[in-house]
Parts: sequence; C-alpha cells; structure tokens
Amino acid sequence: MKSIKKFLLVVAVIVFALAFSAAAMAAMDSPFTIDNVPNVVGAAVGMVLDYLGSDDYTAAAAPFFRWTLKGTERYLQLNVTELSFNVLNHPNWVLAPVLNYRPGRDDVDDKVVKKMEDIDDTVDAGLSVGYVWRDAKNPRHRFITNLTYYQDIGDTYDGWLVQAGARYWLPVSKPIDVQVGVGATYGSSDYMETYFGVSSKDAAASGLKEFKADSGLRDWNAQLAAVFHFSMSWHMGVGVKYFGLMDDASDSPIVDDRGSSNQWVYGIGLAYSW
Repeated sequence: MKSIKKFLLVVAVIVFALAFSAAAMAAMDSPFTIDNVPNVVGAAVGMVLDYLGSDDYTAAAAPFFRWTLKGTERYLQLNVTELSFNVLNHPNWVLAPVLNYRPGRDDVDDKVVKKMEDIDDTVDAGLSVGYVWRDAKNPRHRFITNLTYYQDIGDTYDGWLVQAGARYWLPVSKPIDVQVGVGATYGSSDYMETYFGVSSKDAAASGLKEFKADSGLRDWNAQLAAVFHFSMSWHMGVGVKYFGLMDDASDSPIVDDRGSSNQWVYGIGLAYSW
C-alpha cells in the first residue's frame, strides 16, 4: 500500500506541474536540486526567460524526481527537461546517458523577434560524467562536479553543446543547506547560428541586422540556493541562477538590440523523499 501511495504521489506531482504550464515548463532551468536522498519527487515553480537572450519573463512549472535502485548507487533522474540514468555503482563517480528536451523559439513576446522564423523544439542525446565528494561525518556537506555533452538528434540545430559545472553544498543549521555553484556552456557553430544568428530572410522580416554566429562560449553562470528540511521526508528549495551570455551569443542582435546578456531564473519547489 505504501508503494502505491508513493507512485500516486509521483504521478500527481508531475501532472500538476505539466498542467500548470506545459509550454513554459520546458524553458525552465532549475536553480536548485535535491541530490542527497535516494528517492525524491517534487515540483518547482518560478520565473523563466521567454527565450535565451530575452528580457521578457514568464511563469513556469516543472517536475523533478530521482529513483535509486535498491542496494546500489544507480539512479534514474528527471531534472526539469533532462532525463538521465547513472550506470555506475560507485559512491563518488557518476556516468549517465542523458536525454534532454530543448524548447524552440516561437510565439515570443518581443514584437521584432516574433517576425523571425520559428525554431522547432528538439531532443538532445548525450553523456554526463561527474564526481561527488561527501564529508564522511556529514554527507550533507558535499562538492559536486559535472561535465555533460549534448548532441541534437531532432534535426533542429544539428550541432552540440558542452556544459561544465561545480556545486558546493554546506549545511548551515540542522534544517538548512545552502548551495553555491558556477558553470559555463560552449556551443558548436551550428548551435550558435541556429539560436543566435540572424539570416538574410530574418533580417528582411524583422529589420534586425544580419548576423552569423560562430562557435564559442555561450555563457558563464552562477547560482545560489537553499533547501529547508521540514522533516526527514519533506523539503522546500528556493534558488536563483544567473547566466551571463558571452561571445556571439551576447553580440547577437536578438540579445544586444532586443534582449539582454544578463539572464536570470528564479524558482521555489516542494519535494517529498523516502
């Protein structure tokens, strides 16, 4: 009976999150995760960007969960739009194939960018490798690094992305953990041109200047988050994440003229663990 109740809770949370904002959910990049419990399910709501490079924001909701195979370190995890499975049974190293839903760009609020050709949603496949250090005396005190490669398999941008990041969790009191993190994203020329380029057709339709985006650093980012443990099972997280667009992403007319190179994501979430 307990397992059935947990399954129904998982379903209810995911349905709630999808119903809240199915379209906006895909644009959300959660500024926090709860990664030190074997099994967790939850939902987050927050303010996210209309598109990467925009200065318009919209409300969004997203589900997340982690389910660990009993007696192992292997787990299946959904974090907003990314589904991964850690194949290693190791207390520190992580190796996980990933599938990620990447939202396109259509029906945006900006009246000029709206005139450009739509970008279709797509799916990435990739691989993530990471290392987790935990304090033997207090596993809530931990340091996490990761490197993830994404390849478009949906024929939208036909390129790749690499993301690197590090997060440090510090328990500041019995019920509160605080996280600080930094990261960066590098995009191939195909990726950068698709999301930040302005073709001659787009220039004629929108009035923006033609722009060809080349490969390079898409952004550097930093995040600050806190998790409040109400009990052994119930947790609430709050967080903010900053993206500083760089190189051709920052120079693109859709960012420089119509948006902003300073990007923010805010979120608050509730989770149940067992």
